[in-house]
Amino acid sequence: MNYKAVFSLLFMASSGVLMVGLSGCKQDNKNIQQPPSFSVMTVTGTSVPVYLEMVGQAEGIPTVEIRARVEGYLENWSFQEGSIVRKGQVLFTIEKDQYINNVNFSQADLANKEAAWEYSKLNVERLRPLVATSAISQNDFDVAVTQEKQAKAAVESAKADLRQSNLNLSYTTIISPITGYIGAVDVRPGNLVGRGESTLLATVSAVDPIYINFQMNETDYLRIVRWIAENEQVIEKRGEAPIKVYLTLSDNKEYSLAGEVDFIGRTIDPATGAIAMRAVFSNPKGIIKPGTFARVKLILNEKEDAVVIPQSTIQQIQDKYFVFILDTANKVTRVPVILGQYIGNTVVVSKGLDPGARILLEGYQKIREGMPVTPVEVKDTLTVPAPGE
Repeated sequence: MNYKAVFSLLFMASSGVLMVGLSGCKQDNKNIQQPPSFSVMTVTGTSVPVYLEMVGQAEGIPTVEIRARVEGYLENWSFQEGSIVRKGQVLFTIEKDQYINNVNFSQADLANKEAAWEYSKLNVERLRPLVATSAISQNDFDVAVTQEKQAKAAVESAKADLRQSNLNLSYTTIISPITGYIGAVDVRPGNLVGRGESTLLATVSAVDPIYINFQMNETDYLRIVRWIAENEQVIEKRGEAPIKVYLTLSDNKEYSLAGEVDFIGRTIDPATGAIAMRAVFSNPKGIIKPGTFARVKLILNEKEDAVVIPQSTIQQIQDKYFVFILDTANKVTRVPVILGQYIGNTVVVSKGLDPGARILLEGYQKIREGMPVTPVEVKDTLTVPAPGE
């Protein structure tokens, strides 16, 4: 028997079986799929302001109606409608001719009355020695003294008439009593104003500072009052207003300057259960105009290590909210959450998530509970800007 040939055949057969086995292993490895990859963010705690929010409306205090105080034809105005006017700036003029004539007449009348008084005084002085020698009767002297007093009174009356004439003349030049925005002109030049009434010509509203009126419900009002009482020492040490107030304007941008509450109503309205409040803000550039609506935020304090997540990660089923997180085995878990305040494109999670939780940022249509995934870590850079920033 040729043993060498037999051993060669056996070696070739075993090699073939080994190659087939290795090929099968490689094929099995190819069939094992890796879990899908999704972006994941580990939540970290951040500082979040705790505030109350209400809707308010701006009011210019004071708001002054510019009216004609004397009768006459309106000559012109000397400002641009809708612009800022300064205190003491000339706004309107009414024709002056009649009032200049009245001043001249009053001056002449005063001079006439003063001359008559001087004559009466001289007459009394002439008659005084005569009555002492009984050259004239006491009655004649008394008449002269009375006439002198009447002449003096006439002088005082003429002076008052002159002052009134000058005052009426001054009313023909109408000036702004305050600095503020002036509205549209209600009466055009050439029209008769002031006849039988003080005709409204325009309105001026102060805008710096500007006042924001808003309503607060009784529950929030009590919450603020108690918070101030409990933090009295901290507030005193801080040396600032007890509660800072911020505005979000209609373009959803924060107004850059903080304000403070300067008025709290005397009573709570029994019909609405709300109390009237007002905040005052510096408004040097006149950005906020009277009538502007804004969201008013009253900052109480700051909550440390608050959980803030993107709004896009919130899933809603009816009135319930959920987020998808990964457990320690990188498997998907759906957890219910209770949401707090919305800030920009983020939301504060009041309950349901703790710092350190890993939330899924994408793939909500592809994932299911218990499904393993390969996490692609995205750094948590979410911060909550302080109001006014």
